[in-house]
Amino acid sequence: MRTLILLGIFVILLTSFASADILITQEPESFYNLGDIIGISVKVTSLSELNNFLTMNLICNGIETEVHKEYVLLSAGEEKTSEIKVPLISSFAGQTSGTCTIKSSIGEDILLTNEFKISNSLTVELLDQTIEVSPGGEIIIEGNAKRATGDSAEGFIQAKLIMNEIESLSILDTVNKGYFKLNISIPDGMAAGDYLVKLEAYEKDIEDSVTNTGFTSYSTTITQIPTSLEISFENSELEPGETLKLKTILHDQTGEKISAIAKMIIRDENDKIIEEVEISTDESHNYEIPNGQIPAEWSIEATSEELDGIGFFEIIPLEKVEVILLEKTLTMKNIGNVPYNDTVLVKIGEESLNLDVQLDLNKEQKYSLSAPKGDYQVEILGQTQSLSLTGGAIGIKKAGRMTQGIKFPFVWMFMIGVMGFVTYLFFRNGYNKTFIGHITKKRAAKKELPLNKNSIVKSRNKAEVSLSISGSKQNISLICLKVKNLKGIEKTKSSIEESIQQIVETAENARALTYENQENIFFLFVPTITKTFNNEKTAIQTAQQIKKILDHHNKLFKDKIDYGISLNYGTIIAKEEKDSTKFMSMGTLITVAKKIAAESDGEVLLSEKIKEKSGSDIKSEIAHEGKTPSYKVKSIKKHKEEDTKFISNFIKRLEGHKD
Repeated sequence: MRTLILLGIFVILLTSFASADILITQEPESFYNLGDIIGISVKVTSLSELNNFLTMNLICNGIETEVHKEYVLLSAGEEKTSEIKVPLISSFAGQTSGTCTIKSSIGEDILLTNEFKISNSLTVELLDQTIEVSPGGEIIIEGNAKRATGDSAEGFIQAKLIMNEIESLSILDTVNKGYFKLNISIPDGMAAGDYLVKLEAYEKDIEDSVTNTGFTSYSTTITQIPTSLEISFENSELEPGETLKLKTILHDQTGEKISAIAKMIIRDENDKIIEEVEISTDESHNYEIPNGQIPAEWSIEATSEELDGIGFFEIIPLEKVEVILLEKTLTMKNIGNVPYNDTVLVKIGEESLNLDVQLDLNKEQKYSLSAPKGDYQVEILGQTQSLSLTGGAIGIKKAGRMTQGIKFPFVWMFMIGVMGFVTYLFFRNGYNKTFIGHITKKRAAKKELPLNKNSIVKSRNKAEVSLSISGSKQNISLICLKVKNLKGIEKTKSSIEESIQQIVETAENARALTYENQENIFFLFVPTITKTFNNEKTAIQTAQQIKKILDHHNKLFKDKIDYGISLNYGTIIAKEEKDSTKFMSMGTLITVAKKIAAESDGEVLLSEKIKEKSGSDIKSEIAHEGKTPSYKVKSIKKHKEEDTKFISNFIKRLEGHKD
């Protein structure tokens, strides 16, 4: 009995410790990428009844992750084959990589597969890439992305442009069957320089987690392109004798400077070329303003890299006199660029005298100094000199022809002789006839003269520019008619000639002077000619008549007149001569009128000065803003007294015809 019990216990123990056999019938591949699926086949056999779990763990770099667990129930001598799929995704196998194996175990039986590798990398290869591009252009990058297994990647490619560790641009596209092509548009304002193009290819698993990644990079250059040309002045307002300091600055797409060669032209107020130079951009150029140069606005034109720039500077009024003290004479000479009109303090000894000095351009005046006999310190305009003076009281007198005549009596004798001879001739020919004849003789009508050599029109009231003139200083209203196709008109001389001649006659009937400069015809309303200081309203009305004539012409004729009209108010120095009136423009009178007329497209535009001068008579609205604003005329106010005066003059003319 005891023997039977022991035998039963032994059988039970044998059954408990009976082992199952595990056989790997399909080994894993040697290489995988994350996202792949590992497929293996496992056969389990047992000599006795088996009731246990088959577990499989993925072991990579010493880290075990359970990837399969299966309950196995076998009778003695039975076997079971299992096809195991292990997806390499984050939620199942983690982000495992490296050299790995799969451990299969059931009970105490353990079996390891062959080692294999899992990679999380992609290889990115560039086939073609842009290494230099201009702003506004495109960077094109072509390439392949492959897994470590050699299979083509399916995923995404991201490109980043980086300069000085700062990301400037990023773009994302797809990788399809291992191929990618990127078109990266470069913004117009992107900074020039060398950029690192960093490329990252990556794949995602079914859970949208990044699995495999690959990187590559290369360098590309975004070039500088010139976008603007600036003219920089150290000082834009200068006096004669001062030095204009200027330079051109060529800017790229981000405002940075570009080194290049620039051509600069300096023009005076009459568009005459004064100087022409070639100079490197950002390099200073000096030009000395000539002494005596009248106040005006000059222009600078610059050209570089097919870009143009223009700037303006002003030659401002300079009232300046040169003082010379010699013996008993004080000489004052106007060396400024405008008439000198000031009261000067003169100290002779301890006594101070006020001297009113009025000198036209380049003119001088001598003064005689007198004082009781002795030596005196004479001080004027900061200049001091010791002079020996004689005479009565302390005083200053102009040293004119009378003074010279006293010093030279022969001059007086000659003058008296000439006057006597003229008197004799006067009485011999008959006093009454000559005198009355000159009184009753009508002034001859002015001849019509061409405005210049190539002009298509003639003028009765011709005006000409003079750079040095001695005359009266006057504030005037001015019309500028810019005929933008005048050069073509002068060659063909079509019906346009008659219309422009009609315009000149209309303006001159309103007592305007006519002056032509290139494509511009100016009509000057000068107080000494018009006999009134208030010419603004007349000028505006005349400008509107000119517009009507031009619009009527363009309606009727095939040959059109492309024009602009502007009005300005400013100062000139004028002097009437036999066939014309000479004038010199002060300040920016002419240049501002030219600018506004150039902006006008068949409109009558007012400058700010004439708008303010017109006051409440003119209603206007802004036409162009900026440094040189201009205004459109909306309406002109009529005064009752003007209508009354017109009716009165009309009645008087009727009564005169009756007589």
